[in-house]
Amino acid sequence: MRNRLSTSRREFVAAGLALLPFLKAEACEAAEKCSPTVRGAGGPFYREGAPWRARLCGADEPGQPLLIAGRVTAAGTCDPLKGAVIDIWQADAAGHYDNERFHLRGRVRADDEGRYSFETVLPGNYSDGGFERAKHIHYIVSAPGHTPLTTECYFEGDARNQTDQLVRSSLVIPLSQGQGKQLKGTFDFVLAKAR
Repeated sequence: MRNRLSTSRREFVAAGLALLPFLKAEACEAAEKCSPTVRGAGGPFYREGAPWRARLCGADEPGQPLLIAGRVTAAGTCDPLKGAVIDIWQADAAGHYDNERFHLRGRVRADDEGRYSFETVLPGNYSDGGFERAKHIHYIVSAPGHTPLTTECYFEGDARNQTDQLVRSSLVIPLSQGQGKQLKGTFDFVLAKAR
């Protein structure tokens, strides 16, 4: 009986050790998915006090309608960050920022599952003192107990993604066809714990 039990333990340990590479790979994959979002450029056009709204412009705004949605989660755990605030600003379809009003600016709050969404138009490219910028949308994302994140998302297929030195590949998102003429994209945020 004792010998049989000891063989069972050995078999159990051997089976567990055989699974270790797979478990380690899954843990690494999960940690990678929950690693903090890369910081991006804040740019010179941020203004505090944007209105709370999920539609950043009217239906008559020139440009390609765009829906951006995603989740805000905690680094390491992937737990949703309920109530996280996403502060958004961007250029219009011609590449101009409105610095006098809150046109194409707004704030939204993540729901209980950390989900958020907003409607806007695809921003245009612009030159900033001879520096050619890829199309992008700026964000400041904050949640209690976490370090605020300033970043931006870029869009696949923009030729300036190759020449804009501020573009990070992890911040480039694909766009797909939504309803009617609307494009849609997903951009998730992962916030690091505050120190």
